[in-house]
Amino acid sequence: MTNNPNKAGSPRAPTGGQTNTEAITRLAEEMLAAFEAKDSAKVNSYYAPGAVIATPGRPAAKDGRAVTKAIKDDIADPNLKISVSNEKTEVAGSGDLAYRRGSFKITTTNPQTKQAEQSAGTYLTVFRKQADESWKIVEDFGV
Repeated sequence: MTNNPNKAGSPRAPTGGQTNTEAITRLAEEMLAAFEAKDSAKVNSYYAPGAVIATPGRPAAKDGRAVTKAIKDDIADPNLKISVSNEKTEVAGSGDLAYRRGSFKITTTNPQTKQAEQSAGTYLTVFRKQADESWKIVEDFGV
């Protein structure tokens, strides 16, 4: 891949000699930090238009408005805590698609009991390279 020097300062574009895998890893770390900072606008910026978020217990968010709402709802939860453990990051030979797979632990508020609940699962996140060389999430599934 040839890096575009004009994109080196972009938060999601590879910088200098950074590989696509390193760019995906950095994006995932930045997004987790945005969740922890409860910055819904920043979290939302990591998703491509038309992205899908699917998690247990609610319908899949299948358009921009639904994705934005899902993120805002998650961030509004006072008990929200997320940790992830990446098991694999792979970039397609074409260089335009990538995925991360691993496990997660999440604490949320149970809507019925209003008490904090912990759960764990597996995630698969698919990224697509954009025209500006940045990466955006196009599919984000947690089960």
